[in-house]
Formats: sequence, C-alpha cells, structure tokens
Amino acid sequence: MTVQDFINTYSQPIIDACKGTTLFPSVKLAQAALETGWGASIIGEANNMFGIKGRGAHTPFWNGDFVNKSTQEFTNGAYQTVTEPFRKYNSLADSIRDHTYFLQQNTRYLPVFEAKTPEDQAIALFDCGYATDPPYASKLMTIINSHNLISLDQKKNL
Repeated sequence: MTVQDFINTYSQPIIDACKGTTLFPSVKLAQAALETGWGASIIGEANNMFGIKGRGAHTPFWNGDFVNKSTQEFTNGAYQTVTEPFRKYNSLADSIRDHTYFLQQNTRYLPVFEAKTPEDQAIALFDCGYATDPPYASKLMTIINSHNLISLDQKKNL
C-alpha cells in the first residue's frame, strides 16, 4: 500500500471516528501511519492500527483478544525490545473506533481532548503516556505537515 493509498483508504473512517469529539483527524491518521508504517505492519492479524496494548476492560469494539508481539519501548533512557500483548480486533474499523473510545474512557487523556491545535494534541498524547518514544509528537507533526493532513480537520465539521 502506498502512502497515498493509506490516506485515501483510512481518511474517511478516521474523520467519522473523530466526529462528536475534539480529536483532530490529522493527528489520528498520523498516529495510524506512524504506528503501522503506513499500513505495512498492522500488528500481524490483529487489525491493530494504533498499537493499543491488550489490557483493560472489554469495550464495544474490542472483545479482549490479544496477540503478543515484540515492540520497542523507551525506558530508563534507552530503547528496549520487549514482548507485549496488543489488542486484536475483528476489523480495522473496530480498531479505529476503539482508539477514540480508548482515549475517551481513560481520564489520563483528558488533556488530549482539551488541545486546541493538532500540534498541542500530538504533544498531549505523548505527555499523557500514549507512547514512550521521546520524539513521538514531532514525528506525528512531521507526518501531518508532510502530507497536508490538516485538510482532514476541516472535513470533520462538514
């Protein structure tokens, strides 16, 4: 899948999953792109586009299934490879919807919803502990700016 194919395929489902929230579709699509390498690695057969770990209560979009996969985490000042459980979804659509639900249900992500710009939201995601990679927010902004994903934010309100 090319970068443009990824954008074309997932823009509308991501816009739809952001409606009724203050989430920016540009940030959500950038997260999906970063977490999957533009669709190259959707955590095996798990349909997991956002790298959400396989922990926590079941949701309307996740029934508790998970797969164990190796991942890089930044801990104690260094990257380390660890094996973690990742949520396994029945479909990519469930993964997209569950990402929104996951953020809404975890109060630690409240600053994400208070962000007024995509950049502030990207920073809030990192600050709230969504990812351990120190340049996570800047990587999201690079993706957003390089591919004009800001245009998705205007489509959310149509």
